[in-house]
Amino acid sequence: MSKVRRRYRIVDENIKDAAIGTAVKSIKAGESFTAACAAVADVLDVSDSAVRSWVNASGLRPQPSWEVARKLQTQLDAATELTRRLEARLGTGTQRSGAAE
Repeated sequence: MSKVRRRYRIVDENIKDAAIGTAVKSIKAGESFTAACAAVADVLDVSDSAVRSWVNASGLRPQPSWEVARKLQTQLDAATELTRRLEARLGTGTQRSGAAE
């Protein structure tokens, strides 16, 4: 069975600019970068990676503030410590299913 080849359409600069603006607005409203780009790509019938690359190349991609980054790092540290303590308590350590011995 052969895979259907996706046809891509040519997108002019005005459409790219509109796509970038729409994705950036969605990100600023709280949508994730990936979800915002996927939504725009779906409407334009282009690949998600195309929209992601346009937004990244534009230099307009919103970045989280240091406050948000610190909060996320604190949450990650807490989750890592909790996982470490539970693994130690349950005796699972670093063993993972399917790990090579």
